[in-house]
Parts: sequence; C-alpha cells; structure tokens
Amino acid sequence: MDAVHVLLVDDHDFTRALHKKVLTDLGVQAITEARDGNEALAAARARRPDIVITDLSMPGMDGMTFVNHLAQERLADSVVIASGLAPGVLKAVEAMAVAQGLRVLGAIEKPLRKDALASMLYLHAHPADIGVSGVLPLDAAAVERAVELGQFKAWFSPVLDVSLMRVVAADVVPRWESPERGVLMGDAELAPVLALPAAAAVERSIVQGALSAGGLWRQMGWDGVVTLPPGMAFVSDQSLWNDMPLMIRKHGASGSVALALDASLLVRDAARGALAAARALMDGYHVDVRLHEVADCDALMHVAACSVVTCPAAWVVAEGAAAERAALRRVQDFAARMGAELGVSGVDDATLLGRLASAGVRRAQGSAVGRSATAAETYDTHLARR
Repeated sequence: MDAVHVLLVDDHDFTRALHKKVLTDLGVQAITEARDGNEALAAARARRPDIVITDLSMPGMDGMTFVNHLAQERLADSVVIASGLAPGVLKAVEAMAVAQGLRVLGAIEKPLRKDALASMLYLHAHPADIGVSGVLPLDAAAVERAVELGQFKAWFSPVLDVSLMRVVAADVVPRWESPERGVLMGDAELAPVLALPAAAAVERSIVQGALSAGGLWRQMGWDGVVTLPPGMAFVSDQSLWNDMPLMIRKHGASGSVALALDASLLVRDAARGALAAARALMDGYHVDVRLHEVADCDALMHVAACSVVTCPAAWVVAEGAAAERAALRRVQDFAARMGAELGVSGVDDATLLGRLASAGVRRAQGSAVGRSATAAETYDTHLARR
C-alpha cells in the first residue's frame, strides 16, 4: 500500500487527521490533504492521486462539484465519498459519479472506521471484485461476514402518544453500516439481505441490539415498548423464534416488546404472516399491524389479535379521497373489535397532531415526531424524563 497515493479532502482538521492516521496504520504512505474542493482540485491536477477520499459539504467548492471535475478531467482512479449527510444523498452522489465513469469504492458516513478504509483499499487493488453498481456483489458469505463484524445495527424511530404527548414506543429500524455498500436503512433497503439464508443471523443481531438498548432504557426509567421490525416475520429459520423468549427475559423485556407485522405480508402469504403473529402472541409480546395501501385492509381478516393497528396519516386527514376514508373506517372498526390502539405513520407536519387526537388516533410516527437515530440519541432526545 505504500505505493498508493491518497488525496484526503475534508474541511475539518480533526476528521482529516483521524482518517490520515487510519490510512497510515493501514500502510498508506503517500497522503495529500486538502481543506475544500478548490484546494483538492489543484492538488489532483498537480499530482494525480490513485484514490480520492472526499467529504461533500465543504465551503467554497463543495464535494459534489469537485467529484464532477474529477470525472470530467479523469484525475483519479478511484473515489470514496465520505460524509455525514443522509444516506440518500450519499447514494445520489455515488450514482452521479458512477454515471460519469468514476470508479466509486463506496459512499459511506464519516468518520470512516479502519475496516471501512481497509475494504476501500482492497477494492482499489482488486477492481474486478467491484460489481456493476460499484459495490461488491451481495451473497450469503458477505452478509455473514458483516454480521461477524457487527455491521448490522438497531436504530430507533420514536412513537408518540398524541393524548399524553409522550414517546411510548420506539420502532426498531434495521441498519447495515457497510464499508462497501454504504448505509442501508430499513426493511425495504435490506429486503435482498432478508431473502438470503443469513437473514436469521441478521435479524438476531438487530434484535439483540434492540433488546439490549431497551433494557438499558428501562434501567434509566423509560417504560415504553420496543417494536421489532417487520422483516422479522419474513425469517423462516425457527431458531430465532425459539430463542426470542430467552432473549426477552435476559434483557428484562417481558411485556415491553412488540412485533411490527406488515399487512402486505398477510396479503401475499397469509400463512406466514398469521404464523408470525401467533408466535409473537404465544411468546408474550404485542403485535402492531402496519397498513400502507388501501388494498392492505383485506389482510385484516387474517388477524386474530393485535395491540396496535397503524395506517398512513393521510387516511385520517384526507378530505376528498373516498377510498382512504372508507379504508380508515375499516381500520377503526377493526381496532375497536380487537381492543387495539389506532396509530398512524408518516406524520410530517406537527400541526396534524391535534387533528389526529380528535380522530381517535393514539400513536403517531414520522419526521414531525422524530427521525431514526442511535439508541443513545433516541434516549437523550425523546425518552429521558426532563
């Protein structure tokens, strides 16, 4: 690695120093530093780097403009996009760079860990291992290795009780912090992973992290519910289900765990969805049925019991959509029969909370309530009694 020249671009001196130390520990000797896009562009023109590691949000010329210049002038062999911006932004910039012919080794959040930079250096040295989208092909071995490295995390999305104006639940949001693929967040982005034989190991890692966080929160005085992600219902490996009661008891979580059950699963595979609900109820935790489309209401006939039923907030506040109003009535009738609380998702405007309460909604989730975050940030921001 001593022959590789890396151009390190970041406007924060501490971050550059941190990344430089990690690169040096990995054997990289030739490292050029730049504080913004203008300085980096001049450095790249003066001495063409092998690898560019660049931030995006910088004063002067930002990282996206700098990457565009790199592509147009062919000033580097490989690029790593490292930023604290949202994963969707990173992916968009990565797609732009790939479309312009750059070899993108990864688009990942900073600060970069040693294993992440090691993977980037490996991909630079072995370009044949990079897939057509600029990342390693997804297979069971890669996922198993990611589990071993602890790359699958449990993040959390707060759920507000709109009558008490207090967070009473935290939905687990699965997150894969992959050096090669960037950050994948939520069941939708992780769907290809959940289709692999390693799905049970992935969910086990996420569930263990979630229960551990919930146990610590309870010790600190929060008595809400931790809701496991819908992806768990897709896991066919019974060992995970068999171990769940022991895992819940180990973390002192009895009575404070729920399973989110996506109604679309009940539509596609009623047997699997019903089995997941039955296992959850039999093992002593709650079930939260989630609806996203009007057609999902047909799945309610397959649900024998649940604690919460959640639909889009738009159904509650819709003024002219007859189908959504009819769907809401079905959901309300179902909740009444089940003795379940009514919840809504997608609350992006805080002014809606009053209208939701008057419509009998008990729980609300969305960007107006709080974004997904780590266990520590979720506690500090939403769960701590102030």
